[in-house]
Amino acid sequence: MDHKEEQEQELEVLKSIYPDEFEEISEGEFRIRLEPEEQDSITPLTLALHIKYTPTYPEEVPEISIETIDGSIDTDEHEKLYSGLMNVAQDSLGMAMVFTLSSLLKDLLTSFVVEREEKRKKEEEDKIKKQIEAEQAKFQGTKVTIASFLEWKENFEKELEEKEKATKSLAIIKKEEAKKSKPTGRQLFEQDESLAKSDMTYMEEGDVTQGLINLFFIRLIYE
Repeated sequence: MDHKEEQEQELEVLKSIYPDEFEEISEGEFRIRLEPEEQDSITPLTLALHIKYTPTYPEEVPEISIETIDGSIDTDEHEKLYSGLMNVAQDSLGMAMVFTLSSLLKDLLTSFVVEREEKRKKEEEDKIKKQIEAEQAKFQGTKVTIASFLEWKENFEKELEEKEKATKSLAIIKKEEAKKSKPTGRQLFEQDESLAKSDMTYMEEGDVTQGLINLFFIRLIYE
């Protein structure tokens, strides 16, 4: 079997494996769109493996490039991806290798997303820790940890959700009563205004986490 036949056979296999991700650009040149196993919850990341066969492929490495479709990768990440692909390509000489390369790129992409999520989580925890420590200094004797704050935050959010449900129910009841008693426009305004107030008024605009921390310490002191 000559090189041309090997290339044509590999193309048919790739098209069957990647029916939606495969895009033929020209004869012997194509790209395969790849996403991680689990997408980044904040910034989705999608890449494409761009391949161009050389005349003697697979006896030599094809032209390989990485394209960014969604999201972004920095220089270090791109270098890590490209060097990984080239190393595997060199080890796969003499064999159809594009599926192996695309699988590797998908795995590396998945690891990048996991690392980004972990880094983001750590940064958020560090931010909360610093904010707690700053508030802690104002209230000596009140021992607080990230764990205790996060537990309180979860309970507080549940409390808000319950209050919201109760408020909606109360609004319905008041609406029915209003139909019977026909209150004045001023009374209706005062009812709506009172329903709109909640613990969230303690929070500072622009930083919900800091607002929650402030409210947390206020409750520790006065409850």
